[in-house]
Amino acid sequence: MASFNPRKFADPDRLRGIAPARLEAFMAPWRGYLLDRDFVFPASTLIEIDYAGLADILMRPDAATPGDMVDALYYVQETASAEDMDQLLAAVRARGLMVTDDPAATPIDLAIDVWRVAPEVVRAHHAEAIAMRQQNFEYFGPGQPVRGAFPGIDAELRQRLESEFDDWFESHRRGRGCRMFVIRHTPMTWILVRHGQPTRREASQKDDGGVGTEFYRPQRHDVLIFDERSGDLGVHASTKGERNLYLRTLGRHLFSGEEHFPPAGRFTLDPLIADGSEALNVEDVDGIKGVRLVEYRRYWGGVYRETETRKAEDIFAALADRNIRTLAGGRLNSATFKVAFEDSEKERSVTIRPPGIARYERNDDSELIEQWLRRRGFILSGQRVDDDEAATAVLEGV
Repeated sequence: MASFNPRKFADPDRLRGIAPARLEAFMAPWRGYLLDRDFVFPASTLIEIDYAGLADILMRPDAATPGDMVDALYYVQETASAEDMDQLLAAVRARGLMVTDDPAATPIDLAIDVWRVAPEVVRAHHAEAIAMRQQNFEYFGPGQPVRGAFPGIDAELRQRLESEFDDWFESHRRGRGCRMFVIRHTPMTWILVRHGQPTRREASQKDDGGVGTEFYRPQRHDVLIFDERSGDLGVHASTKGERNLYLRTLGRHLFSGEEHFPPAGRFTLDPLIADGSEALNVEDVDGIKGVRLVEYRRYWGGVYRETETRKAEDIFAALADRNIRTLAGGRLNSATFKVAFEDSEKERSVTIRPPGIARYERNDDSELIEQWLRRRGFILSGQRVDDDEAATAVLEGV
């Protein structure tokens, strides 16, 4: 069951924003559930729907609330923006879906129309939107250089992957029922895995002043990104166990084996030490006007495990004012850059944390930024670090 927040949807004014006929058709599968709670849609279009009554029912889900209704409400409320509308319309046209051509339809009207005809399209769009919003990845390169498109995944293989993921999730108290979505945007492929988290028990407040207990399983979305230019796989997952699950399982089924993506360093900040401000040169990168180093963290270690953080509008310019030309000393374990793009007046940031983490302000910046990183030597090629060292370096960068 999806993580439906009734407060987002069950607002009488929000319900009024849906065409009455659409709202009734959307809720028709759960007419019996509503009738049990003394709600019926009016027999005549001249009579206004009891929006407050419907909102009150939706605001009070209980054990009898239909799971498929919760899913439908969740996905519709999550895909009802103007941007969602544009993308759903594109999907409708690409697939030739028989959706009412209504120029007066609002974004939520369209989301309902598409859900009623092809709910899998709404689910896929929602998965893509979540995947594209993720900005923080830990990268793993192939043990042997491999380039090319992400392998095809048919329905049978998808089910096999989901089943293996579920075996691990169940054995680690996360339940079953995960779903995997693959979104291709050459040269990148995004993989979203929706699954449960360990169950949670919380006290809840009753309307009569009493206290109850809610027991539920929260939902989690893990995101992976495959770069066909390098064969690297970026992973955003909440635990090391989940990360290793994806690396091993995808490696076994889609690539050369479980060890296809060994724990390895992808990034280094050594160019900042070796080349200074020259490491920020972008003259050979079409699409980027300039790069500034605005923050770094340096680990000095010692008895007190000293860590230094330095910030400036332009760190190399600030150092030059004091006749300092190098960042040598200690160990650089994080750097944040401001990147100026030729097609944008606003700079956007990227943070690199060796051995494998990159955080982009906007995901579609990654292609140009990685051209610069690769050409200046920030991206390693074929260099390995052991897993313990990688984990330590990441923790020290926090």
